[in-house]
Amino acid sequence: MDNIFLPNQRIVILQGLEHAAGHELSNEMLQRLLREYGHARGIADVNEQINWLEKRGFVRAKRLEESGLVIVRALRPGVEAARGLIRAEGIDPPLED
Repeated sequence: MDNIFLPNQRIVILQGLEHAAGHELSNEMLQRLLREYGHARGIADVNEQINWLEKRGFVRAKRLEESGLVIVRALRPGVEAARGLIRAEGIDPPLED
């Protein structure tokens, strides 16, 4: 069975990136953001969602292998999804501000 919370986690990530300076946050900051929205997830789960979004062209991730840190930047489709300008399968509609 699919995790019904994953689409919500993805929009939370995209909206967090959309509101961040330069549309960029680390995986650790995204983990904290998800926790604030009730999604307490391990860093491996956060990285899995980053990978999912990257494969579909919503974000670009820069991996710093030694530290495990991932710097994530929203691309145009990610910003547009975060703002509700486009809809994408597997991503919930935007949350209200």
